[in-house]
Amino acid sequence: MMNNELLKLFDIKDDVVDTFTVDNNDSNYEINIRFKPSRLYCPNCGSTHFINKGNRKRSLVSVPVNDKPVKMSTYVKRYRCFDCDTSFSDVNPISYEDWSFTRTAIISILNRLKPYNATYASIARSFGVSSTRIMEIFDTFVRVKRHALPKVLLIDEFHFSNNTKYKYPTILMNFENNLIIDIVESRTHDILSDYFFKINLEERKKVEYICTDMSFIFKPLLKTYFPNSTLLVDHFHVTKLINDHLNHTRKRIMRKYAKNKKSLEYRLLKHRYKILLKSKNKVDHETFKYDKILGYHSTESKLLETLLSFDNELRQAYNAKEEYLIFDQVSKKEVNKSDKRKELDDVIKRFRHTQVEESISVAETLDNWKEEILNSFTWINDRRVSNGPCEGKNNYVKKILSNANGMSNFQRARNRILYSQNKYETYTMNEHTDRIKRIGNPRGSYKKNT
Repeated sequence: MMNNELLKLFDIKDDVVDTFTVDNNDSNYEINIRFKPSRLYCPNCGSTHFINKGNRKRSLVSVPVNDKPVKMSTYVKRYRCFDCDTSFSDVNPISYEDWSFTRTAIISILNRLKPYNATYASIARSFGVSSTRIMEIFDTFVRVKRHALPKVLLIDEFHFSNNTKYKYPTILMNFENNLIIDIVESRTHDILSDYFFKINLEERKKVEYICTDMSFIFKPLLKTYFPNSTLLVDHFHVTKLINDHLNHTRKRIMRKYAKNKKSLEYRLLKHRYKILLKSKNKVDHETFKYDKILGYHSTESKLLETLLSFDNELRQAYNAKEEYLIFDQVSKKEVNKSDKRKELDDVIKRFRHTQVEESISVAETLDNWKEEILNSFTWINDRRVSNGPCEGKNNYVKKILSNANGMSNFQRARNRILYSQNKYETYTMNEHTDRIKRIGNPRGSYKKNT
């Protein structure tokens, strides 16, 4: 007697099933299914004169039940045509011809690969197959195409692998809807130039704003390929640059006290430096907390003042950093009421006049990127344009790569990231026949030990 609930679980219509049996073993479920005859004529000549020649057996992997793998043995009728002497079989209603998985299993695997924390290995274990088989299914049914270029294009990079030719791919995103447009294999000028050249000029002309970090690679490239766009530098990257240089100043000054590592100056500069990188308007002036290094209760503002009292260069660099934050951290209304160009010129002068080597370097960078920094005060749909969405996606990309213990096949990694991180990205049930799996070097000759 057939279990209709189980048939529904495996998405099998009961009117095509002749017999259905289940064996519950310790390691898996074994299911035997015999399907009813379905051929009405010979697929080769159309004749209705053919005879039954037994059954064709196929072993298939199905969807796990109760966390146990399911192995199906399916049987369909085999025939031989009297008129053309051709052998043929009934069509297996639950699988593709060339796959040892049921269609339901393939769909389940593809759905399970959607979350960023899913791995090929964990899904393989639940289905009782190898990771390679899961990758084959993914490569065959998931091929994500590039999306159309948006009005506001974000460009960033992320670390992929140290074991590949190109270590830093480029991620392209739509600022307005957080959609990943595409991932390009490398950030190098040649690769990006070739990539953008292949995109129709009319599509490239639709891009109005492009936001990047302060990479010398992008600046000349984007002016060439996006004639109607305005280039913006990501203001978070500018703040990070300034904080990094302030931190270099802090380390240089800390080394002056390195001869006595138990000194108050050395210990505070080494262990309490994060307060220097904090925006001054977020420093707590009221709450007293016990500090083990100081040996008494202190507010954050008092601790900051103690740090700045150790060296005038550190104070100068810190004050210059704060002046930039005042320039940068403004609302849309405040920008319209101020002369940001004059303010930026004053900030650059402030960094130069510190006479601190790291701050002077910051001044040169700000001067080189002056127009792009001024362009960064652009709001779209009441959001200031920045690479923040890219940074958010990059965090998930890192998790995908980390969960997989690293990836080396870029095309597979690209499809996985786009499939996982674009909410409405989906698979297709049309099989892709071109190969993504890389062909390794052939094995050399060897002699078997006897």
